[in-house]
Amino acid sequence: MRKQIFFFAVLLAGVFMSACKKDDPKPVNESELITTVEVTFTNQNDASDMVTLRWYDEDGDGPAAPVITNGNLKAGATYQAQVKLLDESKSPAEDITEEVQEEAEVHQLYYGFGSGLFASFEYMDQDANGKPLGLQFRVTTGASPVAAQNFTVVLIHEGDKSKNNSSTPWTYDALIGGETDVQATFSVGIQ
Repeated sequence: MRKQIFFFAVLLAGVFMSACKKDDPKPVNESELITTVEVTFTNQNDASDMVTLRWYDEDGDGPAAPVITNGNLKAGATYQAQVKLLDESKSPAEDITEEVQEEAEVHQLYYGFGSGLFASFEYMDQDANGKPLGLQFRVTTGASPVAAQNFTVVLIHEGDKSKNNSSTPWTYDALIGGETDVQATFSVGIQ
């Protein structure tokens, strides 16, 4: 009888301990669908000179090709640029830009472009740790006309911002790691 009581007590203790055990999964920050990337360049000396590049991929990572609006910038001009990220699969469209701003420590936009396109590039926004975010930036275009070149925007989630190359912080390097939330390539020329 004592063996049965002991066995029953051990069994009951095991049930209570497993019932008290926390099985709550850690919250996962899922990637948002980003269907649209808009980059608007505004000439600092002529507000009427505004160029908006737009990349729209209706099915995200699906088989349909994105619809791209490219553009040309003026030679020797300085432009303030603003990036807008949207999920237009929802109605009304969801502005993902706000989420990226709120989670700036784990996001960064990187930029790739050919030589001669920009004489300078400068991030205009930072996260709370003083590291670049990239939703706002300033560029000065080259002094001479340049045929259209690729201009790529890459949003990285949870990359190692300390691995940025200090001479070109806007260029994504595989050493940074992280997950690509969206990558959009435009064709930009200088006139």
